[in-house]
Amino acid sequence: MAKPQPTTPDVVESTALVPTTPAATPLPIFRGDEMTTALKAYRDLQQALDRAMPDQIMQLDGKAFRKKAYWKAIAVAFNLSVELVEERREVYGALDSGGDNYGYLVTYRAATPSGRAATGDGTCTASEKQKGRMKATEHNVRSHAHTRACNRAISNLVAFGEVSAEEIDREANGNGYPVAASKPAAATRGLVKPSGLDDWLDDMISKADEGTAELERAWMASSREYRRYLTIMQPDVWESIKTKAANVPVPGAA
Repeated sequence: MAKPQPTTPDVVESTALVPTTPAATPLPIFRGDEMTTALKAYRDLQQALDRAMPDQIMQLDGKAFRKKAYWKAIAVAFNLSVELVEERREVYGALDSGGDNYGYLVTYRAATPSGRAATGDGTCTASEKQKGRMKATEHNVRSHAHTRACNRAISNLVAFGEVSAEEIDREANGNGYPVAASKPAAATRGLVKPSGLDDWLDDMISKADEGTAELERAWMASSREYRRYLTIMQPDVWESIKTKAANVPVPGAA
């Protein structure tokens, strides 16, 4: 008697004009109550550090600006890794007293263990440090730029972009209060918008949609002329692009 032959399932070809796939759910990763809890936890941490380190807070018109040691404590509390991305030394004309008005432009990157990251830029020039009897040195100009960039990277990642004390110019204005640091006049004098900047800026905005890592790669591969113009003349635009990239979810992140 012949053995029955195994059967194979019939293959049915889809006649659908458009293949059906599960639709992406347009929902946020975290719920409102989870975000509220996280915000409260951050505020509790901030208040605890305020009480523990009052010497690391500068008050200006009723607003607190937190100093370097404070931001280091924030980085430890959130278990962040903070690393130098780029450092440049450039000359912006001459000082009134003679010599080069050199400056440092620095970028740091802060990242969480899950891979979420943000970058921060910081600049400082010799003209900013050389006032009255104060004399600028390579060390204090460079270190101040590094401090500003490091603080900004940490702040951009976990502290809602809060301005640090080191980003405030210590020179008093007419009423005796410090004023926010501004672009050095010598840095912007004669600075011409490079050809092709707008197209490059569109590319940077597109890269921001792919997350911080891709944006950083595109930035480092870009023309130094473009980067210099953007960070000096349009720092707010660059900050908004970085914020956009930082808000892109990291694949596989908890």
